Amino acid sequence: MSLKRRVYSGEFKMQELQEADVGVPISELTRRYELSGGMIGKWQRQLEKPHQIRFRAKVRVPQIKQRWLKMERLIGRHALEIDFLKNALKHLKGIED
Repeated sequence: MSLKRRVYSGEFKMQELQEADVGVPISELTRRYELSGGMIGKWQRQLEKPHQIRFRAKVRVPQIKQRWLKMERLIGRHALEIDFLKNALKHLKGIED
């Protein structure tokens, strides 16, 4: 008897991960969709590493792009704050001398 390996679509994986994020117990998801116990955990770990995405879904790319743009804005804001604080420190050192 040979076991056939099942292949899951990216949409299916994203649906299961979203259900898990909402609070549906993983044990319930594994029973309902006949998944192995570690499958959802494996998918979650894969999503945590965007440079090693193992599956794709139509929803995933815009989410990554939005997260990327948000991080770029945050980095830019922090760079401006650092420059402002450096200049303020130089100015205060000049006043004290």
